[in-house]
Amino acid sequence: MNKIKLFVSVFKGDADETGRIITPVSAGAELYDENDVKLSLCDNSGDNISGKNQQYCELTVQYWAWKNCDFDFGGLMHQRRYFDFSDTKPYASDNNRRSKKCYRIFDEPDAETLKKLRADYNTISALVKKYRVIAPLSENLYQTVQKYYDRNDRAEFDDLGLLCEIIGEKYPQYMSSAEKYLDQTYSYFCNMFLMDREMFCDYSEWLFDILFEYDKRKPSSLFYPREQGKLAERLFGIYMTYIKSRGDIPWAELPRAHFSSLNGMTEKNLSFDKGLYRLCPPGSRRRGILRKLKK
Repeated sequence: MNKIKLFVSVFKGDADETGRIITPVSAGAELYDENDVKLSLCDNSGDNISGKNQQYCELTVQYWAWKNCDFDFGGLMHQRRYFDFSDTKPYASDNNRRSKKCYRIFDEPDAETLKKLRADYNTISALVKKYRVIAPLSENLYQTVQKYYDRNDRAEFDDLGLLCEIIGEKYPQYMSSAEKYLDQTYSYFCNMFLMDREMFCDYSEWLFDILFEYDKRKPSSLFYPREQGKLAERLFGIYMTYIKSRGDIPWAELPRAHFSSLNGMTEKNLSFDKGLYRLCPPGSRRRGILRKLKK
C-alpha cells in the first residue's frame, strides 16, 4: 500500500490532525511566539528553512517534507486551499477536456466538505497510479503570465528576469519552457502539487537551487513579503510546461477548493468572495477584464 502524504501548510492555527493522507504542518514555526498554536508537526525540525517563512511562505513546509519525511507520493496544499479530487476525469495528458472552473468556494474543510471533494485514500491512490505529477488547474488570465506579474508583483528591480538568467545558466534545457510559459495566458497559482517521490525530489531540488541562487544575487536591500513564494508560483509553471513538453511523464490538473472561514476568521481575499465568484467565475473573460483593471 502506497504511503501518500498531502502536507498542508498551516500558519498559527488549529487543524484536524487525524487524517490518513492530509497532514497539517505548522509553517514558519521558527518564528512563532511562545503563545502561538503549534501542531504536532512543525517545519522547524531537522533540516529546515522555517526561519525564512515570511518570504518563502508554504515553501518552508515543502522543504521540510522533502528533507525529513518518508512517503511514496507527496504533495503540498494550504489550510485555505485544497485540491478538489471529485473530478474523476480531469484535464490530463490523456484527456484534453478542461474542467469549467479553476476552483470552488466552501466554508471550511470539515468532514462533509472533504467527502464532497473526495479527499479519501481510494480516490487519491487511484489518481497517483495514473499520473506522476498533479497540478492545480491553470487559470486563463486573458493577459500573459509576464504582463500579469509585472502589473501585480514586480519589485523595484527585474526579479523575474533574474530568475530566467539563473535558469539559463544552471538549467538551459528549461529556457524554452520558461519563455513559452511567461508568454502564455494560462497561469498556475498557489504552489500546490502532488507527485511521486522521485518527481517531488526532482522538483524540490530544481526549485530551491534556483531560489537559493536568487537569494545570493538579488540586491541585499531588497525584501518584500512572499517574495520567493510569488516567484515559486512562476517557477512551478515553468516546471509544468517543461514536464508537458517531454511527453513521457503522465500529468493531470485538478480544480482547487478555497475555504472562506477557518478558526472563526473569514478571509477577505477576493478569491474567497462568493458574490464575485458567481458574477465573475475564475478563468472567465469577465474575470480577466477585472484583473486588467485592478491596480
